[in-house]
Amino acid sequence: MQTLAKLNTKILNVNVRPEMQLLLCCASTKIDAAKTEQIKSLVQRTDLDWQEITSSAWKHGLIPLLYTNINAIASDTVPQDVLEQLRKLFYTNAQRSLQLTGELVQLLRLLQENGILAVPYKGPVLANLLYGNIALRQFCDLDILVQPQDVLKFKDLLISQGYRPKIELTKTEEAAYLKDKSKHTYNFIHDSKRIMLEVHWRITPRYTSSIEVKYIWKHLLSSSFGGMEIYSFSPENWLLLLSTHASRHRWEKLSWLADIAELIGRNPEINWQMLIQQASEFDCRRMVFIGLFLTYNIIGITLPNEVLQAIEADPEVVSLSSSICQQLLTRNTDSHRFMQNTFYQIRVREGLQNKLLYFELFLRWLMRDKNVLLDE
Repeated sequence: MQTLAKLNTKILNVNVRPEMQLLLCCASTKIDAAKTEQIKSLVQRTDLDWQEITSSAWKHGLIPLLYTNINAIASDTVPQDVLEQLRKLFYTNAQRSLQLTGELVQLLRLLQENGILAVPYKGPVLANLLYGNIALRQFCDLDILVQPQDVLKFKDLLISQGYRPKIELTKTEEAAYLKDKSKHTYNFIHDSKRIMLEVHWRITPRYTSSIEVKYIWKHLLSSSFGGMEIYSFSPENWLLLLSTHASRHRWEKLSWLADIAELIGRNPEINWQMLIQQASEFDCRRMVFIGLFLTYNIIGITLPNEVLQAIEADPEVVSLSSSICQQLLTRNTDSHRFMQNTFYQIRVREGLQNKLLYFELFLRWLMRDKNVLLDE
């Protein structure tokens, strides 16, 4: 992992406030001597707005890393009421993560017992894979990928376990929903456990990327989780999936960049040529490049020179990354965020057909098609 010798006061021409500098310094499980000194220097400032730091950390999914690193490095310097607030948030998140992990293991066993092939996606599995500790990553729901023909079988199992569909659909509406190219999850809620489960049959909506789910099913790896054998993804495919998911939401959380940094740091053997080739085939190369470029500049990672050169050769990547950086690192109150997201989604696609696919969705939204964003 790359570390920075001095504080990041400006990133992609965006001025970075001390509060955000501290958050970025703590957004990693690997804190070397240089970052340790940066953290110590920052927490000694008397003008720090700790309320802003805490609220930003929660918003960006970085409470676990912020608390863990500050507690280890500067617990005597941070105001004790602030440290206590961070500690409570950390343990509240850890308790919730344990509950969700236990539920996920039960559901995966249920699926295995009923002969349904499933892959847990994001959530506890990603926390364990990238951080080695489910308490070090914030997540609020569960995601499980199944094959399209198994969605309704899974639905019946979930109902038997006390879940209900988030949105009630008739049989006709349900059939149309599962065929709609703007859909990729069927969401269920367990009211007493306060758990939402997203059942995926696609990785993303078709308007977000062209990743073929058949490709994902053909390239699964075996892994161990919660005392059972599960299916997971290769590091290269994790990068594809993390990038397309974050791109769909225009990279609104810093924790998604922290995830990419941890993934790259733990997998030095990543086949970059294969990754770029596959991303190009699925028209998500620009999404992957933006994720790598943002992580390189904001979190600090080492990238092969040829990869960095390929990224910087695309002016759209640099332009879009700068705009996203402005949104992430400043107190942005732009009221035109919807239009920004729309233009981003069109610009990030490289194929004309896929640009038109997103534009079609945008027109449906303008016509107030209430079905367009039911799975949001």
